[in-house]
Amino acid sequence: MDLKANLVVLSGCETAMGKLSTGDELVGLTRAFIYAGTPSVVASLWKVDDSSTAHLMANFYKNLKTMTKVEALRQAQLNLIRGNVSSDLLARRGIGGIGKLGEVPAPNSLSQNSLSVSTSHPYFWAPFILVGDGK
Repeated sequence: MDLKANLVVLSGCETAMGKLSTGDELVGLTRAFIYAGTPSVVASLWKVDDSSTAHLMANFYKNLKTMTKVEALRQAQLNLIRGNVSSDLLARRGIGGIGKLGEVPAPNSLSQNSLSVSTSHPYFWAPFILVGDGK
């Protein structure tokens, strides 16, 4: 296959994961796209949160207009690290969706301000990596 894309973005869960082959190489989607001719792939290393991923990707694509791929991803991640993104969905789920998934707090138990979780935790920004050419 001769893929004519400059960049492939796989923003789903664990898209950078693969299986170790007998030759000690990692075989997965990332490698397949590189072999198909794409110089760069953005993918995730673990299960990702929908809301923070949407914010990260929106910033990433906006940044791509004026920055290199690696810098666009870096700046999008820094935006989450700085906590410039908050979401009541994230607050209801808990950090990383662990412990509170599906539980909705009682309306009077939390103030509007406490329904905000910072995205500075690495769970929200660190799963995404750029493989290949960062220019």
